[in-house]
Amino acid sequence: MTELCSYLDCTGCGVCVNVCPKHCIQMETNSEGFAYPAINEDLCIQCGKCQQVCPSMKQPDVHGESDFYMAWHKDKEVLSDSSSGGIFTALADLVLSKNGVVVGAALDELTREVSHIAIENRGSLGRLRRSKYYQSRTGDIYDQVREWIKQKRYVLFSGTSCQVAALYTMLGGMCDSEYLLTVDVLCHGVTSKTVIDSYIKSKEKKYMRTVKRYYFRIKDEPIGWRGGTRMKLEFTDGSVFVADKPVDTFFVGFSNNLFLRESCYRCKYCGTKRVADFTIADFWGISETRVTKEQFRDGVSLMLVNSEKARKMLNDLQKDLLIEKVRPEEAIPYNRALEQPNERPKERDKIYSLLETHDYDHLIRRLCWREICEIRVKRSIKKLLGEK
Repeated sequence: MTELCSYLDCTGCGVCVNVCPKHCIQMETNSEGFAYPAINEDLCIQCGKCQQVCPSMKQPDVHGESDFYMAWHKDKEVLSDSSSGGIFTALADLVLSKNGVVVGAALDELTREVSHIAIENRGSLGRLRRSKYYQSRTGDIYDQVREWIKQKRYVLFSGTSCQVAALYTMLGGMCDSEYLLTVDVLCHGVTSKTVIDSYIKSKEKKYMRTVKRYYFRIKDEPIGWRGGTRMKLEFTDGSVFVADKPVDTFFVGFSNNLFLRESCYRCKYCGTKRVADFTIADFWGISETRVTKEQFRDGVSLMLVNSEKARKMLNDLQKDLLIEKVRPEEAIPYNRALEQPNERPKERDKIYSLLETHDYDHLIRRLCWREICEIRVKRSIKKLLGEK
């Protein structure tokens, strides 16, 4: 066997690595920086277990229509350390209070790799907070989750929808266990570490300094959460650069879908019928009359409650969260993933080969010059005439 599923459909979830009895599958990085399964045919016994659990080979098992809520954490410190409203922290605290395990994506600042890890205390929770826009390596985490559930330990598993689906196929009948709680982050799609490396290399060249740390999402004053996706770079000399969000080259490229994984353009997990117990996202588009100006700065989350298990937890969550039900039509127009996948632009055919020979900033500005010009013109008009 040389292929598990179609190259275009493979999400890189890595569940095939966990289930192989001969350990003959490894996730290898392709020329674009995305991980795909590679099979050692000399060791393969053709058992077919990898294909049986591959979520790309079957239709997702989804819950019914979701209940929509807006929510945010009552603790200002938690809000400050979270990308939006801090719902993940509330869910994690609930599981940790039961001597449970919380699984999520963590960024290694030295290698810039994102990997799924498990934490067992609140002091380590900060490693799993904040957004990461490129794909996490799952390693043997699905196997670990299965063992914890067998031991009757509570587990909160967080990730993208395709990673949650992969966990379910690995667990089989155990996915309904009372000890498992899942939450997926509403996903625009994932890019690869190759893009991040190219972006940072370009910024280091421009500012002639070395990047020590970077954040995809910040809530710095005076704009706060309402400012949206703003990249922040910290350099080794102590200086800081905060990107101008609308024309920052990473987010211009990302929002134009230039370098997403191929499977993201064909994602079958979009829509209001979700695979995880909870779905969390930023509540973009929320009316200014619904929350205070202060809360706009601090962050507001959209929370979809998808399963009966999740609905039964709402009372417990209200200890840490302010929760209010909202109409789906208040949120769906501002979150494309609740309707359909992003379109694949024609530039996707060549973007990764161009990144090998071109400076990242110059390349994105060349490919997206029209969008950048439109943004600058609109901002100039708003500055002259006022926001309203």
